[in-house]
Amino acid sequence: MICLFRLVGAITSLVSIHHPSEGLTITYDIMNSFGLSATLSTALGLLDRVNNGMDGHGLSPRVFHALHLPTLAGLILSIVGSTNVFSSDPSDGSTGFTELKAAVCLFLVVFIADTLITGLSFLRIAHVQSGDRRLLFAVAAALPFMAVRMVFSLLCIFANEPKWFSSWSLEGPAIIVHGAMGVLMEAIIVMIFVCAGLATEPAVKPLAHEGKVKYDFSARSV
Repeated sequence: MICLFRLVGAITSLVSIHHPSEGLTITYDIMNSFGLSATLSTALGLLDRVNNGMDGHGLSPRVFHALHLPTLAGLILSIVGSTNVFSSDPSDGSTGFTELKAAVCLFLVVFIADTLITGLSFLRIAHVQSGDRRLLFAVAAALPFMAVRMVFSLLCIFANEPKWFSSWSLEGPAIIVHGAMGVLMEAIIVMIFVCAGLATEPAVKPLAHEGKVKYDFSARSV
């Protein structure tokens, strides 16, 4: 999905150079937001898989369910904010920047949570299933690149230096920084997660304990 978001963003960016329009610019900016939220959500999902295999020694599943809410809220605010920023109404533009700031702050909360959960999982690594340890190591390896990507988003919103930190600027320095701190970081993260996923066995449900009722799922329902 991250690759698809980046592909759509690149296409809209190229088309907008020769046929500039408000809709293309908004689409391109939204695709950038999708990339950040997708990496954070993927890391959270992998940590959830690791936590589920810790046999009661991990965090409550409600923690992971709750952390998906700020990710979703941040994504919604990014979409609404990007739409308002490029609106013809000046008042909508000011509101849009405020919404984008709120979105990035929510993404920062999720990133910090990913980092803390990773550290906590390493403290309890003796309870992590051997197969899931690859996923834990993958998230830990991706965190530095996620940090760079997170810093880039923060600088784009709060630094007020569009010549250097902007995802929609056509200035040479901004394009280079965006490629190095944005696109490249996401590509590395995707490669780490894909390699870890291919090297990890599918999750296996534990067998039913003796004395518990066993159900025959092979029977057809009526």
